[in-house]
Amino acid sequence: MRVWFRPGCAWGDVFGPGCRNPWKASALNPYGIRAGAGRAGRTNRGQDLLESEIASLVTALAGSVLTDAWTSVVRPRLVALWRREGRGQDERVLAELEELRSAAAGSAAGDRDGAVERMEELLRSMLGAFLAEQSALAAEVRELRAAATVPAARPPARIAVLLDVDGYENNEQLLRDMGAAWEAGRATAGPTLLFLWGARGVGRTALAERFLLAHRGEFAGGPELRAVLAKDASGRLPDPMAVLEGWFHDLHVPAQEVPADPAARVREFRHVTAEGPVFVLLEDATLASQIDPLLPDSPDGLVVITSTAPMRDLVVRFHAKPFKVKPLERPHSRSLLVNAGGLAAYQARHERAIGQVLDVCQGNPLFLRIAAAQMVFDLPHSIEDFAAALSDPDPGARLGAFDMDDRAGAELFGSGYRELRRRAPDAALIYRCVGLHPTPEFDADVVRAMVPGLGDAARTKALRALMDVGLAERVADDTYRMAGGLVHAHAAESARADMPREEREAVKRRWIQYYVDLVERYDAGLSPRYRYDPAGAYAAYPRVGQAEQDAVVADLTRRRQTLLIAVRTAYEAGRADPWAYEAAWRMPQGMWTFLMRCGFHTDWIELYEVACEAALECGDLLALARMRYGLGFAHLDRWSVVSGDPPAAREQFEQALDLVRPRADRPEGSPEEREGRRRTWSSVLEGLGILERKLGNASEALGHFAAARAALDGIDHPRGLALIALHRGPVHTLLGRYDEAAAELLSAEEQFLALSDTFNAAKARARYGEARLAAGHPAQALASFDQAVAAMSHPRDAHTRAQVLLTRGDLLRERGELPRARTDWTEAAGLFRAVNSSSRAQEADRRLADWPAPDGTDDADGSDTSDGSDDPDGTGATG
Repeated sequence: MRVWFRPGCAWGDVFGPGCRNPWKASALNPYGIRAGAGRAGRTNRGQDLLESEIASLVTALAGSVLTDAWTSVVRPRLVALWRREGRGQDERVLAELEELRSAAAGSAAGDRDGAVERMEELLRSMLGAFLAEQSALAAEVRELRAAATVPAARPPARIAVLLDVDGYENNEQLLRDMGAAWEAGRATAGPTLLFLWGARGVGRTALAERFLLAHRGEFAGGPELRAVLAKDASGRLPDPMAVLEGWFHDLHVPAQEVPADPAARVREFRHVTAEGPVFVLLEDATLASQIDPLLPDSPDGLVVITSTAPMRDLVVRFHAKPFKVKPLERPHSRSLLVNAGGLAAYQARHERAIGQVLDVCQGNPLFLRIAAAQMVFDLPHSIEDFAAALSDPDPGARLGAFDMDDRAGAELFGSGYRELRRRAPDAALIYRCVGLHPTPEFDADVVRAMVPGLGDAARTKALRALMDVGLAERVADDTYRMAGGLVHAHAAESARADMPREEREAVKRRWIQYYVDLVERYDAGLSPRYRYDPAGAYAAYPRVGQAEQDAVVADLTRRRQTLLIAVRTAYEAGRADPWAYEAAWRMPQGMWTFLMRCGFHTDWIELYEVACEAALECGDLLALARMRYGLGFAHLDRWSVVSGDPPAAREQFEQALDLVRPRADRPEGSPEEREGRRRTWSSVLEGLGILERKLGNASEALGHFAAARAALDGIDHPRGLALIALHRGPVHTLLGRYDEAAAELLSAEEQFLALSDTFNAAKARARYGEARLAAGHPAQALASFDQAVAAMSHPRDAHTRAQVLLTRGDLLRERGELPRARTDWTEAAGLFRAVNSSSRAQEADRRLADWPAPDGTDDADGSDTSDGSDDPDGTGATG
């Protein structure tokens, strides 16, 4: 079985144009999967996967040919590989590539595009022939892509043009004033707040990033946290708690260490960021109430807030230092336009035309950059042509969605769009389609899904044309962003004006289906848990290794906001096209494992609330029961008493039980449906058992766990039975039934070992030790803790291993073995710090302080085992 997840990839470079979406597009949908079809409706995945991997490799390798990476890394690896395999003919292809490389380096942009396309053709042919003969070396060839896309040390791509182009001299004083305000603020007890406000496109965020870049040395080692606080495409403001959950994930704070209650969560964030430098950028703030929970507590902290409004509350309540970012003055506007467009040699002869462009741009840096990008080709004729186009704009310009202050930008965007329609219709089509995409940031593979008729070379050329006119920019290997929210809005207006409604709906359907397939494929790779799958989508997807799982989680984290909007959009689309209701519950189901692992409970609850409504609209009772169960489990896992999670979880579980409870008037359905109802029945009972255990109702919990196990009679689900045994053991301990606890936990350990799940087997052994300790058998407990610690050797086990070490250290101290106890506490403190669990590390530190070494020297050589889920996959007993 071929696995298409490439190990070792960076967060912004998880899969290439073909690897993220590893099947051929067709008229049916982007992946060759017939809607509603099971396995019989699928194509031959093996060959399609190979072709898509080649496409991804070709794009990356061709993109590296004109960079230092080709000379220093990629070409030497290719040569070594071909020589090892005796493929002299491929070295001849490399020689031809070198000739094209030399020619392209000194060519104009249009000629260079042709050379790159020829390079892609050569690479595609070479790699296709090689992999057809040497398929076993696919993984080795795949690693070439990582070599071709390792980013060089450089400023962020989105601000590189600002650093390379003169024209920001009029902001130098503003930057100096910001620096002085920060220096003054560092003498105070809390962080410094700088507030930048001004019109859209005037460069507020770019100025903040420029300031950060100039002071990056002062933030060395400190985190950089960012959030966009504007309304999203569905008109919703981001929840500050969701922002904090994302930041805790970025800071590598274990999900189980993040407090559930909102006020405690804010305190923990401020505790984590209390020492050392921290930079926070809050873009497009709307309300002062958004800001308060997101402020760190470090005197070396800097918070930069941007907005289009003055927001006086920030100055009054939070003592933020305000700075108005004004449009560029005329000389600086000219400097930016001339330098970015390469117009220095022509400005004297075309003074009037350049002046007309400056008049339209009104000192707005975004507008000036886009104008420069459109004037750079075919100089000097393009200067006069562009000015004439602006002085006589298209009467059909898409201005309806724009405020008067933004009309100039809309005219500029319209000029670029008209140029695309004239000379690059494929790029104009992509522009319109991206306008229908939920966010301005998009990947090459979602473009493939929206425009399935374009081949790889045509799509690459079209995306390049979109960047050439300044309407989009590349932010990672295969990730792009519209040049701003205004550009995205103009693209949406253009789509509404120039695409029939049926075509727009088809594009929306394709990108929704793309994200459904993406999250289901990813979820299958992350976890073997049970899903309700009437479309038969999961059967063909394999589980993947830990390195690939880390890459999947990183990619989903990057797409998090897009996926949220995609689910809401699918639900709204269902009103006109009922197929979308199914997509609106399948996407949240496919995100369960990701959301649970990362502790994104705010998103989890919101998504499953939409999913419940969507499943209800579908009329699928089993889907509705699964979504009710998922919503209940999200509340159960967060467990915020202040937010009402315990009763909310119980309510959802009880509604789910009612939906799958056997009834005489309910059709039995297919064998798969009957099994799905029983699995759901068992899962919900398990959830109720955990709920009662958390509430301290041990007897009720034990009854629910027993019923959950009975519901699995006759169903082949050994993992579910093992997890139920793992749950039951500690409950028996709470009730003083120590022999029953020992039997359950030893059984759980044996069952997990049979499943090759060493982590949960070690956890069962540790809980067995706790049960023996509670029963008054410390020697047996110590031996069990020894076994558990020895089995938890993987880095991902560090947090649980540290908890067991803490408990074992306490037992050793009680037995009079203080040196060994201190050794355990010292190791536990180090492990907790390694996983950013500062509060637990302090617990170990307090033990070391309270129980110093007898001779006053540190003689170290080098609790409950889990408050969270027993299952790192988030499966529960039955999913």
